[in-house]
Amino acid sequence: MVITDYRVQSVLRTYTRQLQRSKLLAKSSRDSGGADSNSEKVSISGEGKRMMMERMTSQVLENMCPKQDDVGPAGKESVVGDGPVAEGSK
Repeated sequence: MVITDYRVQSVLRTYTRQLQRSKLLAKSSRDSGGADSNSEKVSISGEGKRMMMERMTSQVLENMCPKQDDVGPAGKESVVGDGPVAEGSK
């Protein structure tokens, strides 16, 4: 892999800009008393957290275990399901 001078300079410029911005932000927050005036605090109820976890769980399960009537990438039926079983495997 070849890394050109231009790429190195670009990374260094970006890093320098990020450092300058972070220093300016730190200085402005110190000058304003340490409180960030643009920040918001969000709290989620226990019921909301439970609903979010259920939704995430169902999405993960749907992605891991596709439905039987789903069709695979080559137009073939999905491997997961109740297809023919070889004798003696049950």
